Amino acid sequence: MNFNDSNQGDVPLGMASGLAAGLVGAGVMTAFQALLARGQITSGVSGAPSTEKAANRVARLTTGQSIRRSRRGAAGEAVHYAVGSLVGGVYGAVAEVQPRVTLGQGTAFGVAAATVVDETLVPAFRLGDPVWRAPVQSHPYSYVSHMVFGATTEVARQLFRRFFSRVKAGAAAVQQSPSRPVVQTTVAAPDSPRSLTLAFLLGATAGPRTSAPLTAVSWAARLGWINLKGSPLAFLGTTQAVAVTTPMAIGELVVDKLPSTPDRTMPVGVGARVLSGAVSGAAVAGGRSWQGALAGAAGSIVATYVGHAIRTRVSRALGQDWPVAAAEDLLAFGGAAMVCLASVAPDDAEAVHWAT
Repeated sequence: MNFNDSNQGDVPLGMASGLAAGLVGAGVMTAFQALLARGQITSGVSGAPSTEKAANRVARLTTGQSIRRSRRGAAGEAVHYAVGSLVGGVYGAVAEVQPRVTLGQGTAFGVAAATVVDETLVPAFRLGDPVWRAPVQSHPYSYVSHMVFGATTEVARQLFRRFFSRVKAGAAAVQQSPSRPVVQTTVAAPDSPRSLTLAFLLGATAGPRTSAPLTAVSWAARLGWINLKGSPLAFLGTTQAVAVTTPMAIGELVVDKLPSTPDRTMPVGVGARVLSGAVSGAAVAGGRSWQGALAGAAGSIVATYVGHAIRTRVSRALGQDWPVAAAEDLLAFGGAAMVCLASVAPDDAEAVHWAT
């Protein structure tokens, strides 16, 4: 799938793309370092990682208490991802006004991040040894790891930016046509990369909240954003469908916070999410696409297990679950709405072109 983006210089859009991309880059960097560790390649730094020290220091400043040792690992990971996201956000914003910062497909950014964070800020805040005292191998280890972070963040930034551009264009189309349907006159083929990507993304929102994609797609069909007329899924565009999916979504927002609610990875939970993702994926792809249904189901499976692992670790780090649950609510329903808006975006010079 090829993307061509004609929009440049949108700093808020760039920052949002960078924030999301930074999370991806931080995750890939962690996986890369884990792979190096299997080959007995480490930074050589002894003691607690700087991220754990930073998390513990923040906890003492804000609560007056240190983080329990059993939770410091997860807390350190939370700091790692937060810093990765923030650095990515700055990078994404700067890239909008100065594209040359993407030199080397993000590797130059990675080198800069290692220099500023690991080689400067960490020792300056006494979260690690000074540069001259740190193990010699820690420096190339840091730079190579951050080059992986930078390259991954750049790839993810481009993809997120193109998606957010479509969301923005879709929102503009809706605002320009508040009293009439805004369905595109030129619809991508059900098995096109664009349709399958949107189906996968919409299905993925079923991972955190089963009802999210069904609620979003039923409202989108009811408002005329998605044309399901004459398809087996035409019922999703009826008032009755909206009357069912909306209370279902509200109920799930409450039930998810109850301690008695079973894990989403239980067979019943996975099955419900796969069904929701499949139906929604087929709907956003036109209502007749078995490929869209498969893409939506695949997205729901990936998001179910990845999301469960992330929620468990972050909740343990925070010592409470409700902030993570609330963030999931926003991600699931907000993400589903954005996918539906992206499906409305016109394929012209003002929007992003998805090559089919």
